Parts: sequence; C-alpha cells; structure tokens
Amino acid sequence: MKENSSSVYDIARDFVMHTNKNIFITGKAGTGKTTFLHQLKEQTMKQMAVVAPTGVAAINAGGTTLHSFFQLPFNPFIPTTAGRKQLIETVKMRSYKRKILQELELLVIDEISMVRADVLDAVDTMLRHVRYRFREPFGGVQVIFIGDMYQLSPVVSDEEWQLMAEYYHSPYFFHSLVCLEKTPVYIELDTIFRQAEQRFINLLNEVRNNCLSRESLQLLQQRYQPDFEQPADEHWITLTTHNITADRINSLELLKLDQPLKSYKAQVEGDFPEKSYPIDAELQLREGARVMFIRNDMEQPRRYYNGKIGVIDELHENSIKVYCEEDDEFIDVTPVEWENIHYTTNAKTNQIETHINGRFIQFPLRLAWAITIHKSQGLTFERAVIDAGKAFAPGQVYVALSRCRTLEGIVLLSEIQPESISNDRLVIEHQQQKPGMQALETELDDSVKAFRLFTLSQIFDYSSTSGQFARFLKSMDNPDKGFTSEVHNFLRELNGLLTANEEVANRFLNQLKAIFAQTETDEDYLTERIEAAAGYFREQLYIVRDKMKLSPASTDNKEVAEEYNEGMKTLHISLCLKQHLLHSIKHPFRAEDYFRVKNSFVVPDFSINAYSKHTSGKTLHLVNAKLYFRLVDLRNKLCETSDTPVYLIASSKSLQEMSEFLPQSKQELMKVHGFGKAKVEKYGSLFLDIINSYCMENNLTSRMFEKPGEEKKSKKKKKKV
Repeated sequence: MKENSSSVYDIARDFVMHTNKNIFITGKAGTGKTTFLHQLKEQTMKQMAVVAPTGVAAINAGGTTLHSFFQLPFNPFIPTTAGRKQLIETVKMRSYKRKILQELELLVIDEISMVRADVLDAVDTMLRHVRYRFREPFGGVQVIFIGDMYQLSPVVSDEEWQLMAEYYHSPYFFHSLVCLEKTPVYIELDTIFRQAEQRFINLLNEVRNNCLSRESLQLLQQRYQPDFEQPADEHWITLTTHNITADRINSLELLKLDQPLKSYKAQVEGDFPEKSYPIDAELQLREGARVMFIRNDMEQPRRYYNGKIGVIDELHENSIKVYCEEDDEFIDVTPVEWENIHYTTNAKTNQIETHINGRFIQFPLRLAWAITIHKSQGLTFERAVIDAGKAFAPGQVYVALSRCRTLEGIVLLSEIQPESISNDRLVIEHQQQKPGMQALETELDDSVKAFRLFTLSQIFDYSSTSGQFARFLKSMDNPDKGFTSEVHNFLRELNGLLTANEEVANRFLNQLKAIFAQTETDEDYLTERIEAAAGYFREQLYIVRDKMKLSPASTDNKEVAEEYNEGMKTLHISLCLKQHLLHSIKHPFRAEDYFRVKNSFVVPDFSINAYSKHTSGKTLHLVNAKLYFRLVDLRNKLCETSDTPVYLIASSKSLQEMSEFLPQSKQELMKVHGFGKAKVEKYGSLFLDIINSYCMENNLTSRMFEKPGEEKKSKKKKKKV
C-alpha cells in the first residue's frame, strides 16, 4: 500500500496508465467523468479507441459508435457456441478493420449505462476471434467503461428480452458473461463539481439510491409551483420528458418575438450521418430568443460552457452575439465543427490513427426555453423548471434534478412522488460492491507489478503470431487455391519453425512468472534471463525471416495472390516488431518502456509477391470482368468511408449479377440479388452511374430480361394447436 493515500482520480488514472485491468469508472452527475476521458486521450501511450452506444454520444466523446467500430448487427446476440459462430460468419470484417483490432490495446466505452449485456459479449467474441487470444476476456484488450448506471438505461424491447432472458440476469453491461468472468475494478469519482450546497447533494444522493427521506421529500415539495410564471428578467429552462413537449414550448416562445426570423443552415462536409447530427441542421432564431450553448468553448479563457444560457442580442451572417446575464457579458459566437471519425492503422508504423470521415459545422446553440431530460444529460443549469411527472425511464428524475447547481434554482411543475423515483434495485446492488480506498490501493499495487510481467511477456509471447499463421495455413491448404505441393510443404516448414519458437517461448514465460511470483523480484537474475532469451530469439527470428524469402508461391489468380501476400505480410510485420522490441529492451525493464519502444516501430519493406500475371479477373470467369472490379472498388470505398460491413452494401453475388445482366434503372436494380428499395435509394445511383458508363463505352444494353427468376419457396401453413 502507498505511504500517502492518493485521490480516487489519481488511482483511476494509475489503473488505466500502469495496469491492464478492466475498469468501470463511474460517479454521480457532475463528478468529471467526461473530463477524465479527455485527459486520458492526451496522456496514454497505449493504442486507444473510443466508442459509444449512439452516434451523438460518440461524436461528443470524440470517437465512433460501438456497432460501426466492431461492425455488429443490430439483432440480439445469443452467447452460445452457435451464436458466436454465427456472429463471426456474419461479420465479414475487412483486413484494415481486423488490423485495427489486432493493434488495439485500450478500448474506452463511454455512456456504458446504455450498452446492453449481449452487445458487450458480442464485442468480446469479435476481439477474441480477431486477435487469436481465445482465453482472454476481450482478447487481451484493456477495456475502460465510463458512465453512471443511475442515468440512461439500455433499451431492450419485450421481444428482444425474450431471446436474452435465458442467458442474462439483466440487460445491464455488468451482467454480461465477459464481465462476470473478469469483473472490472469499480472506481467511483467522488468530488461533485456541479453542486456545493450539502443539503441539495444529500437530496440528490437519496433520489439516486431510492431512499428519499421525509426531510428531502419536503424540500422537493417546497419547490412545487404548478402556476409558476418565469420573471421577465430571469432565464429559466424547462426540462420535460418528451421531445414533442419541448419542441412545442420552444416554437410558441419563438413566435412571441416580433423580430425577423433568420435561418442558419449547417455545413455538412463528407460523410456525416443525419442521425448523428449533434444539433439541428437548420437553426431558426430571432433577436431576443433564449438559447443554450451545447459545446464547451475551445478558446482560453473559456467564454462559454455546455449548458450556459443567454439571449440573442444580434444576428449576423457569420456570427451571433449572445448576452449572458449571469456574467453580464456579450459573447460573439461563430460556427464550430464536429467530426465524424473512423480509425485506421498506419501502414508504416502500425499505429492506430484517427481519420475524419466528415464534418458538421454549425453555431453551437439551440433554443433554450425547453429541452428534454434525455438531451440535458451532461449539461449544467442555474435555473430549471422541471416537468418530470411523466418520467418513463429509470433515472430520469435524478438526471433532471442533478442538472441544477442549487435547490433554489429548481421549480417543479408537477409533484415528484417517491414512487416516480425509479432506480433499478440491480443497479443499487451493483453499486454496493464498490471497494474502499484501501482495497483499491492494494489492488493497484498488485496490478502494477502484474502489468510489468504482462508487458514483458508480450515481447516473448508467440501465441498470437502462431495463431494467425495457423489460420492462414488452413486457408491456403485448399485445392481451390491452385498451389503446388511445393508451396504447401514450404508453408508447413515455416509453421514448424514458428511452433518450435512458441514452445521455447512458453517455457521461458513460465520462468518469468516464477521470478515475478517471488515476494521480492531478483532484478539481477531477471536481467540475466531476459538478455539470454532476447539473444536467442533474435537469432531464431532471423532464421524464420530468411526462410520466408524463399517463398515459391506463384499464381495468376489475383484474389488468391492477395490473400497469400496479406498472410505473409502479417507474419513479416509480427516478426519484425518482435525483433525491434528485443533489440531495444532496457534494464531494468519497465512497463512504460514497452509502449515507448513499440510506438517507435516502423514497418520494413516487404517484397514477397505471389501474383504472376496482371490480367484482373481472368481466372474468375466473370462476364464483363472490368465492370465487376469497378463495382468492387466502389463497394469497398463505401465500406471504408462509412465504416459499414460489406454485406450491408453489396455482396459479391450482387456485383456479379450487376456486371453480367447490366441493370439500367433503379427498377431493374431492385431485381438484383440483395437489393431492396432502401438499398437502391441509398446506393443505387452510384452503382448505376458506373454500369451505364461501362455500357456506353462498350455499346452494351441491359440484359436483365435474361436473368433467371428466383424460385418461390413453398410456404407451409402452420397447424393451429
């Protein structure tokens, strides 16, 4: 245990930075969870990705959505052997996406309260599969869960729960099978920055924990003013449960102003889905309109924050002047941008990088006479009129009350009865498992030591490399690939070298575990063993790399050649990274050294190429092969820019039918396999442009009349019982 106790914020940071423990970082409203996330992104050396359950939450967190990052289908996941197999077969993950998951070291899931248990188990399944680490939760990736379980809950329909109930105690993330297998460290941030009044803090805690005292209930009842009329010189915002109510209030209040109406349309660049818009695409404002900032100011000193309320003073073409009474100041507001991002890996450094798909540029304002409780999450208000009498989701009353800085800044339009304060008992029971500070400090010390062993072991662990190559070998060992017995024998010999290295490495890893199991680590002996092992494996890796250069593989099938080249390149990168780490180990070894050295790795050139001809499509026996590959290029670009699985845009069968039968209109395209009305409306014009251009170049016309009709499946009538 540490001599001087650290704050829980320091402990949370140390767990993330200096251990590989999965962590649940929670805290009451206003305790700095979002700030913690943004600081973490700046400080960590680990390969990191941030995801969230919804598009808006992902944009606000500076990440991407959970489903798009892992390319998960939206139907419930059944955590059985058959269910896992079906998921893996359904998610046709492209190589660049697999590479990201293989390099990933730290995954942050924000707004975890909204993530269902089955979705988390689906994430676990994909990571174990792609990373070839089947016995480790999340395939060895450290996962940080951030959120407040007393706020927004997972959305599960009755039909979905009927499928899930057999496998899950509840839909909450902490009842996922992967979290039950390895329980995340529970860390609750405890300093409330939003409220300072102790009796109000106590009231919020009682609402949060379903234990409202008579005294606190009386305090709430004193705030009940059903006939409240807002003073003209004070700025109050109404929090309500439904969008339609908030929109109606804002529209009516805007109509009362006799100033000209001015519209501001957002500028949307690139790919930015409408469902992820952080604000209305068209703002309609009048001078005198009450507005709220929905972003923190990026300038220093900060002029506004998320939730700050003011009044429109002047409307100009490229700027808006807002008067904020609480600070008695005028703020000139200009448009800001939100980014829709996706992750890739740098081909040279193997580092995970953030790329911008699109931008949404708009003034960070919305009308502020009213807002839904749902949209108010994360905001702070000086004065709020709360109409939560129709609260329909657990935690809504708590979210509404906790937006306010003071009890005096609250007016209740509807009475809040104890029965309307609904927090799930399962959430309360889970919160009671929270460890004390002394237990956290003890676990942190143990975890830091274990992390040193973990990072050192990564240098000598060949299981992932061997697993990847074994799957590649199985794929190549297929008569349809057309390789000779010489190629098959070469790959088996290469696999034999890898297996032999893995066996020696496993024995050395057991030695390392024994050394670290001692009460005090013998650093001199550890250094001697590391240096000896590093020297041995450096030589062995050169032998394997020299063997790879003798590859006899040659084929005129471009698709098979690309698969072969990719498999060999993956092995080559893995071996070179191991050598880079082995050459750069310093003594005494520290966990930080591993990430510093790994992040300095540059991928060396790779010269193996199994492709012997450059006639695309020759061995695929395609009609209009050039058109087919143009369509493939379009499909692949759409997949990459929108982070969408291949099967959701166009399967190979769909593209083959297009290239053979040449549909010329949207009506004809709907007759192609896998293309319904929605898909045709979304992507049809893009595919038709390429087909029509090809037909004009080659003087061709539609052959859809030659396409065989699909056999109608006979429908058996179910007998009524």
